[in-house]
Amino acid sequence: MTKDLSQDPQKSLCKLDEKEMNKSNLDHFRGIQNPNSLLMMLNVFSELSGCPCLLMNFEDKYVNSCSCNAMTLFNGGLIKNGESLFGRISEMKSEREDACIEIVYGPHARGVFVPVKIKGDLYGYFVYGQFVEENDPIAVKIANGDKLTNEEALEASLLKVLSREEIEENIEKSIRFAKGIVSQIEMSYELQNEIEKNKQAANEIRVQKTFFENLFENSPDAIAILDNEDKVIRVNKEFEKLFEYTQEEVLSNKINDLIVPENFKEEGKKYTKQASLGQVLEFTTVRQTKYGKQIHVQVTGKPIFLDEEKVAVYAIYRNVTEEVWQQKQEQIIYGITDLLNSALSQVELVHRIGDLLQPVVGNGQMFLDLISPTNRSLRSFSQKSSKYDQISFSESLSFSAIRRKRKLNLDEYQIKEIVDKNSLSLSEFPMRWIGFPLVDNDLVLGVFGVSSLNSSANLDSDTLKLLELVSVQIALGVKRKKREMELKTLHRSMEQSPASIVITNRDGDIEYVNPKFCQISGYSVEEVIGKNPRILKSGFTPQDVYKQMWEHLKIGEEWNCEFLNVKKNKELYWERASFSAIKDEFGKITHYMATKEDITESKRIEKDLLEAKNKAEESDRMKSAFMANVSHELRTPLNAVIGFSNLCNDSMNINEILEFVQLINKSGNQLLEVIEDILNFTMIESGNIKKVEEEFLMTNFLCEVKKLAAQKQILENKERLTLKFNADKRYSRILVRNDFQRLIQVVMNLFKNGLKFTNQGVVEFGYFVDGEKLKIYVKDTGVGIEKDKKDIIFDKFRQVDDSITRTFGGTGMGLAISKKIMDMLGGRIEVESEPNKGSTFTLVLDCIISKEKRSEVELVDANHMPTILVAEDELSNYRLIETILKRNKYKVIWAENGAEAIRICKEKSNIDLVLMDMRMPEVDGMKATTEIKKINPNLTIIAQTAYAMNGDKDKALEIGCDDYLSKPIKKELLLEKIKSFIK
Repeated sequence: MTKDLSQDPQKSLCKLDEKEMNKSNLDHFRGIQNPNSLLMMLNVFSELSGCPCLLMNFEDKYVNSCSCNAMTLFNGGLIKNGESLFGRISEMKSEREDACIEIVYGPHARGVFVPVKIKGDLYGYFVYGQFVEENDPIAVKIANGDKLTNEEALEASLLKVLSREEIEENIEKSIRFAKGIVSQIEMSYELQNEIEKNKQAANEIRVQKTFFENLFENSPDAIAILDNEDKVIRVNKEFEKLFEYTQEEVLSNKINDLIVPENFKEEGKKYTKQASLGQVLEFTTVRQTKYGKQIHVQVTGKPIFLDEEKVAVYAIYRNVTEEVWQQKQEQIIYGITDLLNSALSQVELVHRIGDLLQPVVGNGQMFLDLISPTNRSLRSFSQKSSKYDQISFSESLSFSAIRRKRKLNLDEYQIKEIVDKNSLSLSEFPMRWIGFPLVDNDLVLGVFGVSSLNSSANLDSDTLKLLELVSVQIALGVKRKKREMELKTLHRSMEQSPASIVITNRDGDIEYVNPKFCQISGYSVEEVIGKNPRILKSGFTPQDVYKQMWEHLKIGEEWNCEFLNVKKNKELYWERASFSAIKDEFGKITHYMATKEDITESKRIEKDLLEAKNKAEESDRMKSAFMANVSHELRTPLNAVIGFSNLCNDSMNINEILEFVQLINKSGNQLLEVIEDILNFTMIESGNIKKVEEEFLMTNFLCEVKKLAAQKQILENKERLTLKFNADKRYSRILVRNDFQRLIQVVMNLFKNGLKFTNQGVVEFGYFVDGEKLKIYVKDTGVGIEKDKKDIIFDKFRQVDDSITRTFGGTGMGLAISKKIMDMLGGRIEVESEPNKGSTFTLVLDCIISKEKRSEVELVDANHMPTILVAEDELSNYRLIETILKRNKYKVIWAENGAEAIRICKEKSNIDLVLMDMRMPEVDGMKATTEIKKINPNLTIIAQTAYAMNGDKDKALEIGCDDYLSKPIKKELLLEKIKSFIK
């Protein structure tokens, strides 16, 4: 931007004062660092450029001493008469708010104005100029040959006059140079400003530090500064005084370890955690001095942040122990007054007063011993008990306070003296005891006080004064409570009575009923008040009973009777009632009261007892019948075994001996069945039988039933009966998952019954699938069962009737055992029967239907003789098994105990099967089986035992046996088991 000022002739030339300019006025440029250096820089610029220059602010103040050239430039070259340079600059600023570089042409010269900005604000201008030759008067004089004055001659020697063309050629260079000067000026100011700020900040820090030190050390409150780990960095003098620690003792120690009592540790941890999160804390709590003295303090905790990071925490502790004590005293006095005016029981009152006093008495326990109504004992209330203890005078120190009617403050030695002197037997021996007698008009009501098992109990003079004041209030309260308790006891006895209570006026209208009445009758209090008790009449109680009742009540006599009444919900109930008249002090009847007891349950129990008596008698009869049956069932085959055994001798021929042996064998099997039934029933009742699940085809199950049924038919001498076996052809290959042996046991029980109770016709076994259920049935054409007897046949010791028992025999346990087994297997037994037509028993089970599992059959050399290891400690048993096996082409090895069996299996790899006795010396069969299975997991082991029945099979299979045989060993079953494993 350029401006030509030569066309404004109206203003006279304004002379710059050289003297004023030379003063520099550096005081007005205090923001500039090292002004003298700046002056030198401006002079160098002027010398190098040949251009006069100056630095000027908005008050016409200048930094550098202006040369003659500068005066000439500014006193006629750029400004006119009456115009100030500051005015010119202000005019420029108003014209261009952005204060850019200005190029101004005046009457004799050209000037360049470069703005100086400090932090974005215009501070002033750096100004420099050049003379234009056609406008320079000295140049004109020289050109015209005019005489120059001495001054003009001097200036002429310094004046650099350029043509406009010359000025325009180096304008860009001059401007860049001027910008550099301005940049140095601005930087110089910024640096100086920062230095001044730092000096000021440092001074402020020193002031603040001094202020903080004075405030910290002279604070009336204790102050601690903590690091982020809760460790002490510094404490003030008041902290040392309050907590009795020195500065050196607390440094680098955690504040919680120093002043937080043991019972406030958790609280301390909580507040420490909150402080670590930068929270401001304000709370009142208890802290302790170095020597364990506890004081109440008001704590203020605030975090100290540096660059938004918490670096420390300062904690202020104000001792408020005295204020807390005064406040506690007031709270206790007002609190106890409120408690004594409340409706609390004596037990509740003692607990509540004790709670109020606990902060004051510390580890002391408050007690209240009240003289009982009989004046022969004390009712002792304490904070430790939820009820009062009835104690004798000789069991309490209160006896001495009652007798003396004055306060007793006893230490350990004084207590011992009183105990010995009065032969007292205390349940606890306190170390400190204080008792205040509760006196009402010279009558001692009891003793209030504090007992401590610790001699260091906090019972100072202030506490004693407070306790004495409390005792006066308690004495007044006890007197009032005593009267209230009498009324409450009466009312409570009625409200809590287990009997129904009704009070009516003389006209019989109800005025009061207790909760028990409402509970029994179903009526609410509002529904019966003002009503007549006849609302309870059921109509089953004769009217004469009510007439007799009123006849006795009207003359003041008691009357008792039983009623069958009706509740609100129309339910009948029995009541035993006692009626009496209530008389006033003159003997006049004012009310009637009925006390009634609900005896409905008693009536029911009476009825149940009668039924139970009948059932017990029936049970005794059944047990007697059962024992008779068992005796018969045991003695009958036993008689045959013993009898025929005695008959066998050398004089008998072989045919007779063989016949007797067959009879003995048959009777032995019968005897074994009875024993098995008894043992099975015992094990089922004791819960010792477990379900062992396995998968099996129903075709295999049918084959097993056929075989066992044929044997049972011969055993029962029922060869004349026809046996039928039916299977649902659609599901002939059904696969069932259940307990094979238990299911066989149930079916054979039913089959045995079918054979026993059928004299002619058919006994049929079969199975079919019904939906997801497998149904197995045993059907016979026997005597049948009457409809009302179907349920009892599954009860233990029960049969249809005694005549059948005598005709057919049996223990009556078979069906009971079968039902319990079916319950265990997750199934049920259904029965259909008609007398003289037969019965059908159906087993209903859940089943899994799937394809038959194929099993690989190993081919064995026809000439190979399988080797069987017999582990048996009894020689006779081994000889029997050896004879059976050798007759059937098996090699036999004998192990006399479990240890030997293990050894043989380790040494010989050609053993095909092991018969393992479960009970042997050294190592029993169970342990031996476990060890052998470790040696050869694929080796077949069949367990054999003579101890339990079906229960042993579960244990044997659990430890790894592949099958099970019970003693006595049956040849056919033994060979069948072996063949099932050795193909």
